[in-house]
Amino acid sequence: MPELPDVEGFKRVLAKNALRKTIDQVVVSDARILGKLPVGTFASRLKGAKLIAVRRHGKHLMANIDRGGWLTLHFGMTGALQFVGKPDGEPPFTRVRLDFADDGSLAYTNKRMIGRVGLVEDAADFIAAEKLGLDALDRRLDFDAFRTAVLSLKRDVKSVLMEQQVIAGIGNIYSDEILFQARINPAERIDKLSPNQFKHLFVEMRRVLKTAVARGAGSEQFVERMPKGSLLPERDKGGRCPRCRSVLKIFKIGGRTAYCCPQCQGC
Repeated sequence: MPELPDVEGFKRVLAKNALRKTIDQVVVSDARILGKLPVGTFASRLKGAKLIAVRRHGKHLMANIDRGGWLTLHFGMTGALQFVGKPDGEPPFTRVRLDFADDGSLAYTNKRMIGRVGLVEDAADFIAAEKLGLDALDRRLDFDAFRTAVLSLKRDVKSVLMEQQVIAGIGNIYSDEILFQARINPAERIDKLSPNQFKHLFVEMRRVLKTAVARGAGSEQFVERMPKGSLLPERDKGGRCPRCRSVLKIFKIGGRTAYCCPQCQGC
């Protein structure tokens, strides 16, 4: 599932290849991806327009339209954003495609259709309507803000990190990486962590995400770009701890699969 580092990568694709280009044609291959938004309304708002700015909040990507309003992209389980040159053809599972007047296309792909493309008038209102917490890399999310946001939640630490209404951007895969680097059991209640554990959790959350973004690493692709000692490349059946080489423990927390080193994290 695309998480914050993936969507930051999609943001860079859009920023590098699509900003200030005139949209010549809008193709919607499957209207379900628009939800209740009519295809005609979607296409008419974008055809002839330009995307002039892009921002990410958590797992959501938003692009400002020069005529007003914002294009919104959520990637669900299998979504992605690609720029393709005209000779390259359309990628598999393309649901929405923006063709530019000068060259190339921006393709939103989504194999499993768990995701959404839409239009909103205001990005801040959209974030509020989605009830999203601060982005996990927002400068406003300092240690005090992090502590205020999560300490009242008497739940396992993995589920808290993944709660988008509390902190936006972290999913199943990066919550495991953060907790591994912090040497914390994913099943430990967050309000039971020691002060040192809690501080370490915050520091590793920021470090892991910033490292993944800087290296262009995603949750499923580019795992080789993560630094040596990362859990992510071992996150599979039979995977071993990159520190002590213990076989990783795999178990369910809140309906999600967790990977944990029984030696390093005490799970």
